[in-house]
Amino acid sequence: MNTEKKAIQDVLDICHDGYKGYERAAEDVENEEFRTIFHRLAQQRKLFIEELKNDMRDRGAELKDSGTVKGYFHRNWLDIKSAFSGKEDATVINEARTGEKEALDVYDKAMNSEVPQYIKDRLQKQRRLIAGAIVQLNEFERELAE
Repeated sequence: MNTEKKAIQDVLDICHDGYKGYERAAEDVENEEFRTIFHRLAQQRKLFIEELKNDMRDRGAELKDSGTVKGYFHRNWLDIKSAFSGKEDATVINEARTGEKEALDVYDKAMNSEVPQYIKDRLQKQRRLIAGAIVQLNEFERELAE
């Protein structure tokens, strides 16, 4: 159960980072369509957290979603960086994509750990949605390039 808890805790933390990151991204972009999508993705990450916390609660484990230290410092670094250089939509999109790619790695590790099949199935479903978000972010980048 310890390796299972660690794997799911890592997923909860990266989802928390994603939630916070998308909320910040929604504040930072100028494009209203992007802002709406970022708010939706933030809420999706919040749902991911609740689903996994409920699954683990059913297994007798209480987990918290506090995010990672790395995510906290990354968000603060982006604030400092943008104070000097301004926040361009392309930069925000690129940072979001970087976070999503990191999330895919965390999900892959969790799915390869010792977790019950029904949790692996949930992780796989959530992972597909994160991969879809990357596709959407790539589309946003192409829109900006036109």
